[in-house]
Amino acid sequence: MDMIIYVDVFPVIPQALPKLSAYTIKAVSDDVSAIGGKLAYRLRNKFGGNWVWCGGQIITDKPPQDEAIEEFLKQLWTEERLNDVLSVTLNTKWEPSAWEQGEFTARGLLANHQAEIRRVLEPKKQNFGKIRVDRDYALRGWAVNNEPAISITVSSNIFHTQLLHEFAATLKSPQELVGMMVAVTAKDFKGTIVEITGNVREMRERLLSKSSDEMTRNLISRAPDDELTVKIETRTSQYIYIASMLRPVVRMGDLKKFKVKPRQVSEALRLDPQTRYTLVREIAAIGKNNGILANSFNSESLPQAFLGPHDVAFEPKLRVGDDKIHQGQRIYESLEKHGAFKRSNAFPDKKHPIKIGVINASSQVAQQALMTFLRKLKAALEKLNFSIQSVEVNGQRQQKIERLSRANLENAINCFESAKPDIFLALFPGSAYHDEREEGEEASMYHVFKSLTMRLGIPSQVVYEDTFSEKYAMDNIVLGILAKTRNVPFVLAKPLPYADIVVGIDIARRAKQKLSGTMNATAMARVYFSDGQFLRYIIHDAPIEGETIPSSILRSLFPLKEFQGKRVVIHRDGQFRGGEKSALKEWAKQIGAEFHLVEVIKSGAPRLYQSTSASAIDRPPKGTAFKISDTEAFLVSSLPPFKGSTPCPLQIRTELSFSIENAIHSALSLTLLHYGSVREPRLPVTIHYSDKIGEFSLLGIKPKDSEGDVPFWL
Repeated sequence: MDMIIYVDVFPVIPQALPKLSAYTIKAVSDDVSAIGGKLAYRLRNKFGGNWVWCGGQIITDKPPQDEAIEEFLKQLWTEERLNDVLSVTLNTKWEPSAWEQGEFTARGLLANHQAEIRRVLEPKKQNFGKIRVDRDYALRGWAVNNEPAISITVSSNIFHTQLLHEFAATLKSPQELVGMMVAVTAKDFKGTIVEITGNVREMRERLLSKSSDEMTRNLISRAPDDELTVKIETRTSQYIYIASMLRPVVRMGDLKKFKVKPRQVSEALRLDPQTRYTLVREIAAIGKNNGILANSFNSESLPQAFLGPHDVAFEPKLRVGDDKIHQGQRIYESLEKHGAFKRSNAFPDKKHPIKIGVINASSQVAQQALMTFLRKLKAALEKLNFSIQSVEVNGQRQQKIERLSRANLENAINCFESAKPDIFLALFPGSAYHDEREEGEEASMYHVFKSLTMRLGIPSQVVYEDTFSEKYAMDNIVLGILAKTRNVPFVLAKPLPYADIVVGIDIARRAKQKLSGTMNATAMARVYFSDGQFLRYIIHDAPIEGETIPSSILRSLFPLKEFQGKRVVIHRDGQFRGGEKSALKEWAKQIGAEFHLVEVIKSGAPRLYQSTSASAIDRPPKGTAFKISDTEAFLVSSLPPFKGSTPCPLQIRTELSFSIENAIHSALSLTLLHYGSVREPRLPVTIHYSDKIGEFSLLGIKPKDSEGDVPFWL
């Protein structure tokens, strides 16, 4: 049966591209990224045409005379927000790259048709009382085989049906708005409210003096005197808006306040592959009708760009006990026959049970299912030649919690401290399948529980009551308990042929309390052998300012004793920043090592689909990739657990010295080594959960053996 793979990436028609010019900016501050977008917006309002902040400069298709730019600058110098711009200079030596042409098309030419795109998305919204699920879109430029292209992605957001001033009228105090995320309705961006700045009567004159947009000025002029004004913060800046220009963005954790069932909304947020595919192509048709875009890339029109597992030599084979190879759907069956790859010395046989501290926070109606689950868990472990023993405290084999809270969890954990269990098993109410956007009580309590057990240096396993009877969940819970008690259930059947060691590195960021931006406070590395066996992790304690890991800290993450002369694949969570790459290469040279640098970027990659002669559009198989160059690809690393949802690919980037095929292979291989995860993870185990580990570290929460051999975060 023939299979076609599609991707939400569309070639730019060359004839659609106008002649482009680029302007460089000099400012009092060396970092002009915070003002580049604002300046491009002002230039567009002043001179017309398209002006796009891209790659550290402003690109336009309508360059004015030099005298006009100089006059424009004089006006800027009278304004507080942009008065540190020193010069805007035409770069006469610049030639646009394919990526820059793609970005200009996405954020300039096609963005001009925003109203038409909104009309395509409008029928897809869903209302739930005072809550509404809206569809949004993002346009982004790419270079595919060194030719300009753009991606179109559709996302879903939850909004309040009221504007902010209407919602604020229902609250006891305007201060309740602080911390709320809002969308600027007329300008299509989001921020977080950080301050109530007063009312329009007090702020009108100032706001009018700061605004150059006629529509915004009209709204400010017509707003009633007693309407609130608020300061919102984005990643790079702060702005003051009148409340009627803002709409509250609702987080999953807020839904219960509005008496909306989270599961209903969660289902509405997801678009099935056929719906998503069709919606994206309706948007693309606007570009096609205006002569901007061609049909999307697919495996028939560009077969060499679409890869499958066989193209990167990926085979999902694992090695279990007795040196046997497992290949198939259920690893547990192979473990029953042959045992774990390696047992901990603490549990050489069934006579040495794994001591479990059971904390029961499940609902009353689930108690019978819980008892059945615990019996099945005991039987499942015994089939693998392990035994468990519930630790007794005051004659009780479990600590019952009536309501999930930090105080109740901490109290229950403290009860077990003298008994010294090998692992905590927490039984939570609700669902294991939290949507990635969910930040409700159950999701936060999971992280609270992890932080409390990490402080004691005791690993933990959380089980949600809706998975008590799921066979797949039981298998993974057993694997999690074994791995966290220093057993190794399985490793890769074949070590990575191009590496001796695989390392995941990340930098943990903490938001500043009063200033915009972030403060990076710690760096961490997780080290694995080439067959996937966990070696250890290293957390750097000292605070780090800025976006880049300093070279001295990078060297400390790769000590000579362990890395000298080794071939090392390094997975960076996100992009390498600043001088990180050059610092790593220099250190590798000094210690005679070979470092292969791979970026694993979690968001922003367009979706992929498959279609066969016998079926409509569906999600593609695990391991499907769209190769946009010799150093970059979009990879479907796992399939989501929800029926009717479309996988979010990872963006994988490497260097010419290490092929994109090997980079994909390394990421795919390390996704096989998550012990105990109920849903199949998207990320390789090298960087899985690194954001939360970083948060714990910033709070001073680390396992007691912070350079030990237990992956506590799993």
